[in-house]
Amino acid sequence: MAFEIRQSWKTIPPWLQPVTNHGAEAKGGREMTVVGRACISRWVVDEILERFFHPGLDLGLSVHLKTIEQGIRRNHYDPQSIEEDDALSSKVCNWRLTTLDALVQDLQSANAVEYKARLTQHLIDKLVASLQMHLNEPTPPGLLGGVSMIVEIAVGLASNLPLESRDVRVWYPLPGVLFDGKFMKAEGQLPPLVQPMAGGEVTTSEGSDKVLMDVDQHNPGGEENGVKDGTLKSSGSVHGPGAPGSQGEASNNSNKPAEQHKPKPLGVASRIRQRVQGTSTRVHNNTAPAGIPPVGQPTSTGQQPGPPPLQKGSSIVSLPGEGTQGGQPPKEEQKVVRIAGFMAVEVRGRSILVKAPVWC
Repeated sequence: MAFEIRQSWKTIPPWLQPVTNHGAEAKGGREMTVVGRACISRWVVDEILERFFHPGLDLGLSVHLKTIEQGIRRNHYDPQSIEEDDALSSKVCNWRLTTLDALVQDLQSANAVEYKARLTQHLIDKLVASLQMHLNEPTPPGLLGGVSMIVEIAVGLASNLPLESRDVRVWYPLPGVLFDGKFMKAEGQLPPLVQPMAGGEVTTSEGSDKVLMDVDQHNPGGEENGVKDGTLKSSGSVHGPGAPGSQGEASNNSNKPAEQHKPKPLGVASRIRQRVQGTSTRVHNNTAPAGIPPVGQPTSTGQQPGPPPLQKGSSIVSLPGEGTQGGQPPKEEQKVVRIAGFMAVEVRGRSILVKAPVWC
């Protein structure tokens, strides 16, 4: 169904806008198919599987019992071992099965069939309305039929999951969570995120530029702290080239004691900018910080610090701070989920039934 409505999107839901390219809804390509899968999958988990205890019960009672079931785990302290987690899962399962034993007559009555049918129709209308908010008019012809099939299957699962003696967990990975190969499988062939619709953070090639920009934005009085238009101010007035009085002041200041030429304390942005510029200069000039002799300069003991000279035929030189540290390879950057196209299903502490397909 997500494929059928991929070209009918008018707007993208707000929670998916930061991970969707600008103008993707107008193209209606594979990215919008994934958006449709994400919207429907999360809605099924939040509005059906995580909301109702059993579809054959009264609506209010079913919601209240599901809240109690979730509260058993939510109000319990975090398990510190596998045994404690298994004990908590057994506690939840025992409560659920005991509650169902007490409600067995209600679930086998004629009212249960009516409750289930009424809930199914209510959920169909709710999902159709949720999708229509973001779709063009007229409504795609296959929308109602596809939604009806999805809701009926989900309600059937919600009727059988409570009867399981195992603690079955169904959850949807939200954008921004860390990728976990145990519960997720990486998918490909999705247009890269070049220009997000909203909420995307714009970063520069160097993290230092972003830090400086953030400090300047939060420090409107940066001029008084020594920062103005990316330049440092000295203790005296700053004059441009050829400004009147600049030569006279320079000649007069040359005869003053050195104590009078101490600069004012630098602000936060100035200190950060100074450290960044100093680090860049040391790297490019192949110099070391104060107290550490440069590579190739003998120390007091006559030994050559730093890495050994390159062997004949070598063509790669590692700059200070690059490559491995302490003989250990650099850690691989952890991938983050951009968007998930389905939910993950696991038997808590036992096995993985369904891995969620995700795009990073």
